[in-house]
Amino acid sequence: MKSPATEYTRHQYGHLARKESVFQQTSLLYQLFLDDLDRCHGHINSGDSAARGERIHHALSILMVLRNQALAMVDNQQGQPPSANELPARLLELYDHCLACLTSVIADNDTAPLNTARSMIDTVKGAWDELALQQGQMTETC
Repeated sequence: MKSPATEYTRHQYGHLARKESVFQQTSLLYQLFLDDLDRCHGHINSGDSAARGERIHHALSILMVLRNQALAMVDNQQGQPPSANELPARLLELYDHCLACLTSVIADNDTAPLNTARSMIDTVKGAWDELALQQGQMTETC
């Protein structure tokens, strides 16, 4: 079964999503999410509420894919020690907080929640990029 990240990126961004690992797929989703936040920030500053809404909608769809992926990770860890669910549980908390930030942007048209969500996802993306790089190196040596 393909991960939600793989399904979404291949469906939406087939030409960009030729990467094989779930780490690379997730890293791509993080980058697309960050790009949406950056564009949304610009649309808020320029007063273009329609374009802001489109970017928020797109960012929310990516966030829901990431959230579904974390939920799938929890399901796959059934029967494992509780520590195995720590990462997916933390990711779910992160995604829920980002969801609250984006909801706040919709309600208040404020860039501060965008900055908060961007900072959190950017940090996680850095770690995820490292995992993708490590997996790529492992695959090349096998």
